[in-house]
Amino acid sequence: MDALSQDLRVALRRMQRAPTLTTAIVLTIGLGLGAAAAIFTASDAALVEPLPYAEPERLVHLSELRSGTDERSPTSYPTFLDWRLRAKSFAALEGYDPSNLTAGVGDEARMVRGAQVTAGFFRLLGVRISAGRDFLQNEDATTGAGVAIVSERFARSLAGSSALDRTIVVNGTPLVVVGVLPHAFHFALLQDADIFVPLGADASRRADRLQRSIHVIGRLQGRVPLSAARAEFSAVMSELAREHPEALAGRAAVAVPLRDALLGDTKPILAGLLVAVAILLVIMGANLALLMLTRYIERAPELAMRSALGATRARVLHQLFVESLLPGLLGAAVAAVVGQMTTRSLLAATPDGVRIAMPYLANAGLDGRVIGVMVGIATALAVGFGLGPALVITKGWGRAGDARTTLARGRRRLQRGLVAAQLALTVVLLVSSGLLVVSFRNLVRRDVGFRDPEGLVTVRAPLSGNRYAEPAAQRQFYEALLARSVVLPGVRGAALINEVPGGGGGTTTFEPVDRPLPPSMQPRAVLRIVGGEYFSTMGIPIVRGRAFQPHDRTDTPPVAVVSASFAKLLGQEGATLGRRLRLAVTGRAEWEVVGVVGDVQVAALDADSPPVVYLSHLQAAENRMTLVLRTALGVASVADQVRAIVRTLDAGVPVYAVTTIEQQLSDSKAVFSRRFPMIVCGVFAAAALALTLVALYAICMHEVLTRRHEFGIRLAVGGSPGSIRRLILRDAMLLGAVGIGVGGIVATVVSRSLHAILFGVAATDWRVYAVVAVGVLAAAVLATLGPALRAGSVHPSVVMRVE
Repeated sequence: MDALSQDLRVALRRMQRAPTLTTAIVLTIGLGLGAAAAIFTASDAALVEPLPYAEPERLVHLSELRSGTDERSPTSYPTFLDWRLRAKSFAALEGYDPSNLTAGVGDEARMVRGAQVTAGFFRLLGVRISAGRDFLQNEDATTGAGVAIVSERFARSLAGSSALDRTIVVNGTPLVVVGVLPHAFHFALLQDADIFVPLGADASRRADRLQRSIHVIGRLQGRVPLSAARAEFSAVMSELAREHPEALAGRAAVAVPLRDALLGDTKPILAGLLVAVAILLVIMGANLALLMLTRYIERAPELAMRSALGATRARVLHQLFVESLLPGLLGAAVAAVVGQMTTRSLLAATPDGVRIAMPYLANAGLDGRVIGVMVGIATALAVGFGLGPALVITKGWGRAGDARTTLARGRRRLQRGLVAAQLALTVVLLVSSGLLVVSFRNLVRRDVGFRDPEGLVTVRAPLSGNRYAEPAAQRQFYEALLARSVVLPGVRGAALINEVPGGGGGTTTFEPVDRPLPPSMQPRAVLRIVGGEYFSTMGIPIVRGRAFQPHDRTDTPPVAVVSASFAKLLGQEGATLGRRLRLAVTGRAEWEVVGVVGDVQVAALDADSPPVVYLSHLQAAENRMTLVLRTALGVASVADQVRAIVRTLDAGVPVYAVTTIEQQLSDSKAVFSRRFPMIVCGVFAAAALALTLVALYAICMHEVLTRRHEFGIRLAVGGSPGSIRRLILRDAMLLGAVGIGVGGIVATVVSRSLHAILFGVAATDWRVYAVVAVGVLAAAVLATLGPALRAGSVHPSVVMRVE
């Protein structure tokens, strides 16, 4: 104990004497491990932690796939029943149909997320109802079951002691709450759904195989592997396609593990960040090795002196072990703080719309297990890189005590190799970061097809209940809302649409009347219902023909406006106007094309913009319209004024999601999935570059200090200061060139893992590689300039006197 106490005191004094080196070691460990812990924590929650369901590895998500495309879709109710009957590899199949619901309790109405689910949905997941009961087996077989199960969050929002047996009004229908879900329940594909009702199936839904709205999850039989279930499921779908070619010809079936369905495109992002973390940790380790190596080379004469005075090698190594251990433990403490702060910052920077789709991150944080691993890694790094050089140095005590002879040529090769490796890995991170920056820039600069999205404020005001069951009542409400909104001070235009650009959804199949096609072969298009001066308000150009007019009503011939890409899909360039269309969602009605407008990015920003067909809400009424205002007023001001208008029209209509289209696009998952890895990878790249340049500066300065005698002789025999400077710079540029070359080759392989999130840029874009190469080489020269100038200022007489 006395020896340990003495070693601790000596270690603390040594840290006080060399605060710069100690700080560098602590920060290298703390920042590197802290950033790694944050990413590993998020990845562990998403990729490793078991899903909160019974035997989650047996849960599978099923969907239809349009052959020859990546277009996946839910299935129809009759097809779902056929899957249930014929797919024997599954112990159970259950369905859900997500939607936004208007919930009323007393005089209050609000918009909540919810879903229709089949009776066994929660039993299949293994979720136990915390209060009340689950749905009964027959409650999804009829539309008359007036019951609901609610989330614990929604139950708490209800006034009173208990939510059970309370009556709530959902979309105008009274429902009795029969069950409350546990607090921990979440199902990411339903986001933060609060109300679940039995999935009813009327005669139309039971017969229509083109009404694809049922999402299906299944539980595999006990010993059936997923591969066998997929084979059987594909055979079932092929059999159904032969039986129902009008609806299922050209369609296949897809079965993926539920975790993959929940993660979606988040999985490649996390995988890419894990690669970046691994690279940063290697750079951190190399930097730590350099710091420790430099530290012990400088102390070699002191250690040799201690040996000469009688200290055994074991005693000196014990002292060096303690000296290495203390910075490691301090680094682990810093890493814990940095990791927790980084995790919280990442979660706080996640938009609400994205975060609710990733509930597995809600409680992500550094727990005792992660902190224990960090302490272990920090200790191993510090002790390993500390004792390694110490073992090499103390091994040669018998030959000499001079630092210049301690590691001979191996020391210099090792130092230069470590720096070159750091440079190469830094290039990999910088290239990845550069590709992500270009990708993000391409995405946010994408032409969305309309002007100034920041000046467009959207307000959602859906209708529900018996009062608005008739299309005439829906048209009357929205026309009144539009008329009162357009005259608000500061409003330059007002319009209606059922789904704003960037929201996706709302597709239909169609056929030209003069070129009929079987349902399974009909092309798909996005359907948008609009009202008011929609195209002029949004700034969408009219290419040919006209926009909708006030006289386009139910007592006049049905008309449609199509996008330019839709017109190309019809063929016969220039002959689009006057063509008649049949849309699957409107039955046998024939819509005459009266106008062609510019393409708009109606789908997600990172998706191809599909063809669009627009109908007027005066001819195709819709009960879930969004008010769009072009205004310079702030969002809060617009929200207050529109809420006041809606209250005068119907106080039971909820008003929510008041924001700008620019904000919606910025908070979208497409943008987040590029911005998040770009920021994280950029920080990692900057940290790696800083560590590498510090290492390069340190090794060059160390070279200058240890080769002063050589430089003095060179100058004494006629060499110039410039030649000395060029010698140092040439060595640095050689290291830089090697690092850039190796790093560029590695980057071409590593960057391919980013393919899933790159937009508008190739993983091997030479411009990014060129900018990184020039930048790294310039940074290497700047980092070496100080030591080079110092080397050139050496005076021969001073060096000889010192020697």
